[in-house]
Amino acid sequence: MTNFHAGSFLTLPEPVRDATPRSVAALRERCAGIGMPTWRCDTAGVILQEPLETGTIPLLLGSPPMTALVGRMAREWAQSDSPAVAEMFPGCWGVPLAEYRRKDRIGTIVGMALSETALSDEFFLRCCDAAQIDAQATRRALLSRARFDERSAGTMRDLLLTMAGDLSRLEDHDETVSGFTRQLTDCYETIDLLYTMGRSMRDLAQPEAFVNGLCERLHSTLEFGAIGAVFVTDPRLGPAISDHRFMLGRTTLDLDCLRAELLDSDRLDAGSPVIVTQIGGKTISGAGQVLAMPVYRSGGLVGFLFACDKRGDDNQVSSYDIQLLEAAAGYVAAFMDNAVLYADQQRLFLGTLEALTASIDAKDRYTCGHSQRVSHLSTRLALAVGYTAEQADRIRIAGLVHDVGKIGVPEAVLTKAGRLSDEEFGAIKLHPEIGHRILKDIPLLADVLPGVLHHHERWDGKGYPAGLSAEAIPHQARIIALADTFDAMSSNRSYRSALSRGQVLEEIARCAGSQFDPALVPAFLAMDFAEYDAMVAQAASQKPYEIVRAAA
Repeated sequence: MTNFHAGSFLTLPEPVRDATPRSVAALRERCAGIGMPTWRCDTAGVILQEPLETGTIPLLLGSPPMTALVGRMAREWAQSDSPAVAEMFPGCWGVPLAEYRRKDRIGTIVGMALSETALSDEFFLRCCDAAQIDAQATRRALLSRARFDERSAGTMRDLLLTMAGDLSRLEDHDETVSGFTRQLTDCYETIDLLYTMGRSMRDLAQPEAFVNGLCERLHSTLEFGAIGAVFVTDPRLGPAISDHRFMLGRTTLDLDCLRAELLDSDRLDAGSPVIVTQIGGKTISGAGQVLAMPVYRSGGLVGFLFACDKRGDDNQVSSYDIQLLEAAAGYVAAFMDNAVLYADQQRLFLGTLEALTASIDAKDRYTCGHSQRVSHLSTRLALAVGYTAEQADRIRIAGLVHDVGKIGVPEAVLTKAGRLSDEEFGAIKLHPEIGHRILKDIPLLADVLPGVLHHHERWDGKGYPAGLSAEAIPHQARIIALADTFDAMSSNRSYRSALSRGQVLEEIARCAGSQFDPALVPAFLAMDFAEYDAMVAQAASQKPYEIVRAAA
């Protein structure tokens, strides 16, 4: 809205809309700080909140003549969508701020702008008399505030409306960040708890080791020449189990033919043990029997445990053999349920992180897939320098979220074509601290925070945000810093093309001991980058939104 006011064109801001009590209180505190008392009134002119003043001034402002005047002005202003500054009494101007909740007018914030003339007016004296306070002393107390005229009061109104909008937007921003943090906390706590619980069941991460160990225990207990397991093709079982065969001991049986024979058995529906004496119409040699127990998970058949070539004086299957194999099959079924759940939760956990970081990377076409690649390189380097698989998994997570703080960097800066100004680069440099603030209240991510906060430190102490040097830099941050820089130099940017692989490795070797931990550089230079190159090619072939969708 544009209005000709006092000889100049002004673009008037919007009324106070959907302001919360917090932002309204902040606005009134600022008004009090510049010497402008304010009342908050409803549309009927009823005063809801008195001015935020101390000393004897509240007595003047709360006097019956003053409150009656404020209420009357508030009622009049309530009839206008954009109330204008009006003279309340000679030398005193009312500064109205219309307050809305959605589309409904809910009241007016009334500010009072005084001039020296007002402090000598009859109305001022009448208010002092009604409040039973000394007029001269009150005049001296208000003299420093009496610096307004009609024009400055109008300008102040526009500034206050602009301030109100800024306060509301700031609170919206704070609520958005808080909401994001809460959602992120809830997501990470839920997924990481399940992930950590799963990892505490050590064999869940290695189902093939569990099945092999079970076969070994059965083989050492039962009098059978061979104990094994065969599984159907089911992607839910994971690549280590789906369509796989396990065997401990020796047998001449063809396991594929045995599985086909078992799947054709008419006793599977009952879930009972199956004793096979023929395979493909041919009698089984040796003891002539194979004891098999179906394994079910979630109501579906996923495979069989079997025992064959029974030894000893009694080479026939006994009830003891059946009971033990049946118990073992139940154990396998329970384990497979947990293992599949663990694998699903692990994929969900990492997929959530990847989708989150990919959504940030995808803001800029030059950085699409960056976090996934840094995570991959960091994990490979961690393993190369002696980290355990579990420790390397935490490095992987740290690499995924190392740039999460970029959510707080203006998108115009992230996507700017060409080099950044000093001010813009300063905004970029804040992202490690922003990321740390976002993640710091998530207890289960506490061990990855050093990598997030310090991945831009340098070995020589010239990095940021803390200027740490050498061994003072957390080791995971040194790993991520090397992977991060490698990917940055290997990627196209708006201001330069990607460097060749030889140039990148030469630069990393040159910066050992200045930018990078010199102990990490040789291991990094010796790495195979074939999988990394495949990730780069895949990212280059996708649009940004496709990368986010693929990560999800």
